[in-house]
Order: sequence, then structure tokens, then C-alpha cells
Amino acid sequence: MNGYTDKKKIRQLAGGFTLVELLVVIAIIGVLVALLLPAVQAARESARRTQCQSNLRQLALAVLNYESNRKILPIGMEFEEGEEPSQTNKIGKNWLISILPQMEQQGLYDSFDFSEYISADQNKLARGTQIASMLCPADPFSSETLSDTSTPRRPMGTNWARGNYAANVGNGPIIGSKDRENAIWGEESLGWQNPRIRGVIGPNVSAKLGQITDGTSNTIMLGEVRSGVSQSDRRGVWALGGAGSSLIVWYGSTGDANGPNVCNVNADDIMGCSPADAEIMQTECMPCWVGGFGAQATTRSLHFGGVLMAFADGSVHWINDTIETSGPYGDWGTVWDKLIASIDGEVVGDVR
Repeated sequence: MNGYTDKKKIRQLAGGFTLVELLVVIAIIGVLVALLLPAVQAARESARRTQCQSNLRQLALAVLNYESNRKILPIGMEFEEGEEPSQTNKIGKNWLISILPQMEQQGLYDSFDFSEYISADQNKLARGTQIASMLCPADPFSSETLSDTSTPRRPMGTNWARGNYAANVGNGPIIGSKDRENAIWGEESLGWQNPRIRGVIGPNVSAKLGQITDGTSNTIMLGEVRSGVSQSDRRGVWALGGAGSSLIVWYGSTGDANGPNVCNVNADDIMGCSPADAEIMQTECMPCWVGGFGAQATTRSLHFGGVLMAFADGSVHWINDTIETSGPYGDWGTVWDKLIASIDGEVVGDVR
């Protein structure tokens, strides 16, 4: 081999890839990324869903431990007699605050001043505490503290931490008066006494597990909620009793929040929602009526195609968005309605 030939080969090796070869390599890499990315995303969503399921199971077990110790379920939200729960800011502890000791959060529980409303300044630090087991990793908004949930006539103070889990109140609204036909407003309210309406954990209600005549394995007790997407949206605020905050209310066929993750205009009635945020809330499938009171809110998640729900036996199950429901403002009697109601006598098969 002569010197000229050797130099030519060296130049060819030193030149690296040709443009065509480089384009082929880039195309191959692009194809591999396109093939692998959905799998990576699916794995991440599976991990988020698994963590969320674990959180919900731990909350359900905490509720059951509370009931085992006290022989009653925690009250959904405490409020003063004469106040309307959909509008009042005179709210005491809710079910999540009540079960803090069962969640190994005794110190946080003790830091609340229960001689004052939860909205009082004395409870500002406690209610602003973020609790990891109350957060679903699929929801990017849940880690943001809500600065103020006030309305002009209902000051609520600042510094509210958010979460992603709420208790099943039932198939009726928390609005009006005890004499309203479908209102859930304490143990003597007509809604709570109605077998088709009563859920499991109600406002100003000291319910018992043994009262769930449909069977604990057939009745929803807790479910997911999404945290609010704006500063006026109090959904997901864990220390606040109210629709969409820590309670899911009137989310069966007879309301307009008539199923999991529904995007119906004005589906959720949440006190404090701002008209200025209506467009973004609708875009995010977080519709909110801006009428000034909180009467109803459905279960929501950012998992694809459904929500996780904890039943009253402590088990957690996946519920598809396509579960049988009707409405809005439809007739009661769908599979979804029967899972929400706890004493209706209608036990459905396994739809999970």
C-alpha cells in the first residue's frame, strides 16, 4: 500500500458520517423515541395512579379506624344551626381534620383551635399545612396553596392547603333548608332521610357504619377531586368543609354534576368561583357556576378515563367515566346513583 492510498483512507475515516447517513441515524432515533415515549408516559401514569390509590386506601382505613374507636363516622363538616352549609363561613372541623390522629398527624390535629372557626386566623398555619398523603401526584394544581377563598360577604381568611380526596355526602345538595325535599343538611333533613339520596358522611351528621344497609362493599365512601385551577376556586381545599373542597355532593343523575369528570357548563356549584376564571375552568373540564354558593360537586381526576373511589369496606376501585348515569337533571336509578346511595336497597353487580 503506497502513501497516497493510506492518506486517502485516513481522510475518509476522519470525515465521519455523510449527510445521508446522519439523516438516517436521526430518523431511526426519532422512530425509537416515538415508539418509547408512549410507554414511558404510560409507566409514569401507572405510577401516579398507584400512588393515588394507595393514598385513598390509607384515608379510607383512617376513617374506618376512627369509626372503630368512636362508634360513629366522622362528621362531613360542622356548622352552626341556622346557617346554610352552602354559603356559611362559620365552619368547624371537617372529616379530614377529624381523622388526622388516625393518619399519624396528632400534632397537626392538636395545633387547630376548635374554639374558633377553621377560617379564623388562629388556624391559619394548621389549615395551610400540606399533607403528602392527601395529594394525588397526577394533579399539578394540588401542591399550590390557595391564598384566599373569600367572597365579599363570607370572609374565609388566607393560606389554605389543597388536596385531592373528598367524602360521599349523597345524591342531594347542601342548600336551602332542612325542609327542602332533597337537601342534605343534618340528620333530620329530608335529603338525609331519603334512601335514594343519603350517602355515607354528611354535614352535621354522626352516621354509623352499621347504618349502611346496602353493604359497605357496595357503597362509595370517598372519592377523588381535582384541586382548583385558579385562586378563586376552593376545590380540593382539604381543611374546608364544603362542596368540592372535601365533600362530593349531588353528583348523581338528578343534578347537573351527574357523573365522574363531567364537563357540563356550570356542573359544580362552588362558592367563590370568579366569572373572570370561567373560561379557563371550562377549558380544563372544571366547570363552575358562579352563583355564589356551594351546593354540588362531582368526583374528578386527571387519570385518563375515570376516577378512583374508596368504598365503605376500605377497598379502592376504578370507576370509568362511562359508568351508567343520566341527566343532567335526569331520573334517579342508574348504577352510579345506586353506588352513591347507602340505604336505597339497590345493590348493583361488580361494575368496577
